[in-house]
Formats: sequence, structure tokens, C-alpha cells
Amino acid sequence: MSEMGKSILIITSRPPYPLFSGGDHAQFHFIGELLKEIDVSVCFEVNDQNYSGYTELLKIWNGVKFYPLFNLKQKKTLLYFYRWIKSVIRNFKREILLLIKSQLVQISDTIKYQSFIHQPIFPQNARFVDHVAGILSENQFDVIQIDFISLAPLVYILPEKAVKILVHHEIRYIRIQREMDLFKEVDAFDQCRLAIIKDEEISLIKKFDKIITLTERDKEILSLDIPSEKIYASPATISQEKTKEGPYIPFKNKLVFIGSSIHLPNTDGLEWFLDQVLPMVEKQISDIRLEIIGRWDKHFIKKYHRKNINFLGYIKDLNTAFSSSILIVPIRIGSGMRLKIIEAINHQVPFISTTIGVEGLDFENDKDCIIADTPESFADGIVRLSKDGSGQQEFVNRAAIKLREKYSFESAIKKRLDFYKSLS
Repeated sequence: MSEMGKSILIITSRPPYPLFSGGDHAQFHFIGELLKEIDVSVCFEVNDQNYSGYTELLKIWNGVKFYPLFNLKQKKTLLYFYRWIKSVIRNFKREILLLIKSQLVQISDTIKYQSFIHQPIFPQNARFVDHVAGILSENQFDVIQIDFISLAPLVYILPEKAVKILVHHEIRYIRIQREMDLFKEVDAFDQCRLAIIKDEEISLIKKFDKIITLTERDKEILSLDIPSEKIYASPATISQEKTKEGPYIPFKNKLVFIGSSIHLPNTDGLEWFLDQVLPMVEKQISDIRLEIIGRWDKHFIKKYHRKNINFLGYIKDLNTAFSSSILIVPIRIGSGMRLKIIEAINHQVPFISTTIGVEGLDFENDKDCIIADTPESFADGIVRLSKDGSGQQEFVNRAAIKLREKYSFESAIKKRLDFYKSLS
């Protein structure tokens, strides 16, 4: 039995390794520490794309009991070829549809087309639901934790006796509200969809015994509809083992963006920056460079790649990529916590963000960073900070102090472990 005398099953969508996203970081580091105190079991789907990550976790998380649902390519039987042919036809239809839609999007509403307003909160994989049900029928757990709202409907099959926890990384209806702020036109149907999605999300959340949010701001928002005593704000964190040490190295005309195209807030924010902000910066800093870290859609890369804009893909060690740079966080939609900011501060990198990008983190404009929400003010912030070496170092130093006080790895881990210890 564990030190706390509890067993926990954590249900998530995929192996949180390698650390491609903020969500991966949030899960990986907490589970790594949690297993030292509690008997931890983890359930997720394993496919060909994330299988290597799963095998790495088997080595890293010694002591964790895994309940993977394998969805791998089958041996080349007749059934395999039948499914392969169906897949080819389905993908061909999808490519044609995307081509048609991409042409329509050029004259319509890109954000509205990609918005979460079209995606109901419902598990898409019936096999995964059955898989979880099978695990629960054969095992008993004191605590069952579900990560991400997309899996929240699983609460309907969780046993009554277990303490049910939802880790709510991003409030869906808040994200959609912010997406709607960017729609070219909002009609009555959009408003109805948002109201339904909010009611659905709140109803689901209320079925959990406890809700963990990553920021105090998200807790405040949810507390308008859910008793605040059920909600626990516990910031995500990243390990500081490989962060930069030594004197600060001033900016050398390099901007860095972190994020992948699978997340609409990243796509929208980077597109906004490239189309509306960067051209103004280039007029004043002719040799400015932008390096984009993360996995990006090939069509997006083809559209924007040029001599001073490089897509680097996933990078495990950020020390070199971050060297002599300024991080940009041009996020206009979403909620939750941007771990890319914590990552930058740990690497002694100053950052410029929108208000939404830094939301939930207690960093102040012109004290710890620059916060700007218009293309003009964002571009001006980059130009001003690029010319002010002492200002860059002051931002780095002040942000680092605040990070140690409020968002250090040790304090974040302690806060989460204290939460689990408090569960009856």
C-alpha cells in the first residue's frame, strides 16, 4: 500500500510523453511525483503515433500500473487490407473536403470554421469507453481522476464509492466565447450553441466530487456556477533540471514561439502575429528572425516559411533554441495556463504576451514582461525591448523572483500532493 494509503486511476487521452504540449508537461511531472506517494494506475489509448512515448513511460514511471488500449496497425490479413482500403477512401474524401473548405475559408470565417463551437463534449471512441468500463469492473480504486473535459462524460460510468476528480485544463465555454469575439459574424444559432455547450460543461463538472483548475482565474470563473469548495486551483509546472544557468545573454534579433498547430489558439495567435505584427517589426529590425518550436501542419509551413521564419519542429532541449531570444505569446483565445511562459523564465528569456496569453499568471506589464493586445502595441513592445538590454535583464530577474515565489516546481508539486492527502 502507498504512503498515503490510497490508490488512484488517472484516465487521459494519450501518453503524455514526449512533452509536446503544456498538457503533457502538466500531467507528466505531477504523475512522476505522485507515484512516490500513491499507488498510481494510468489509462490511455496507444496508437502508432504515440507508441514510442508509451514505451519510454514504461521505463520512466517505474511502479505505475498501465492500462493501455492498443490501437495499432494489425497484421496484413484480409481484414487488414479491407480496413486499409476503407482508410484510404476515407482519407481521400477528407482531403477533397479540406481542399474545398480551404477555398471557402479564404472568403469566409476561418476562426468560426475551426471553432470548438462545432465539437460537442462527448467521447468519440466507443472502444475506449468499454475499455475503461472493463478496468473498473475488475479493479477498485479510491480515487479516479479524469484529465481534460473531452473525457469528462466518463463520469457516468465511474463507481459511486470512488472520489471522482476532473483536472480541467481549459474551460471550454470560455474558449468558445473568445473564439466568437473573433468571428466575423455571430448569429443567433452561434449564441444558442454556446449556451448549450456551457450548460453541458457545467452539468458534467458538477458530477465530480472535486475539480482541479490550473489557475485561480479559472477557479473564479467556475465558482460562478459551482460551489467554490469543490474547486482547487493547482498550477501546472515543469521540471527545472535542464534550465539555463549563468549570466543573462542579451537579445540578438531572435524571436521564439512555442506551440503546435493542433491547438487552435496557437494557430490563430501565430497567424495573427505573422500577418499583422511581424511586418511592422521587420520595418524597424531588418534582420529579425522568428523560430517556431513545435509540430506544425505542412500547409501552414508552406504558407509562411521563408528566410527569416524557421519551423524547427519538436525540440527536447530548449537551451540552444532559447539562447539570446525573446519569447512571443500572441494568444487571443483559450483559458488555462501557458507553461511556455514558465519555460521561458526558467531559461532567462524575457517575454511579450497578450492579456489572454498571460492570464492566470501574476506577471505585470512593464514590470515582469510586456503585455500588448493590438498589432501596433505588440510590434512596438518587441522593438522597444530589443533595444533595451538592461530592460531585458530586469524583466528576466523580476519574473524569476515571482516564479520562485508563486510557481516553482517544488511549491506546485507540494500544493497538488496536499490536495490528494486531503481527500477523504
